[in-house]
Amino acid sequence: MTPVAAAARGACGRALARKLLDWPAGRLLELKGVAGPGMIIVLGEEALLPWAAGIRYLGRDTEAPALLLPTNLQPSVPVLLLERAVLASQSTNDRINLLPLAVLPDPPAIAAVGSARPIAREILEAWLEGEDQ
Repeated sequence: MTPVAAAARGACGRALARKLLDWPAGRLLELKGVAGPGMIIVLGEEALLPWAAGIRYLGRDTEAPALLLPTNLQPSVPVLLLERAVLASQSTNDRINLLPLAVLPDPPAIAAVGSARPIAREILEAWLEGEDQ
């Protein structure tokens, strides 16, 4: 799968945020992102995605378009069944607005990325400040 997102958690997520803050504003605006406690996910074209040690790159399998899956792992179940199970675990009302869903292993997590917005430096700084406390 071609990477369309980069996800990072914990110290790796904070390192990624610091790296992004060093980028020029125009380059940041070429990416979209979402963040929550302990996690940051950056979406964009493969060539624009940042690199940092520990990042998990995510791609979209044509058989499970509602999910973003790690590009270097193969699910232990058919991907279509995985998609159905993940979607069934989500609230019906929220499903459409949250898609796609990023599926992360180690520890397992599902993150909604449908609300991703262009990365704004001030929002990234505020997220990092909250994570550093």
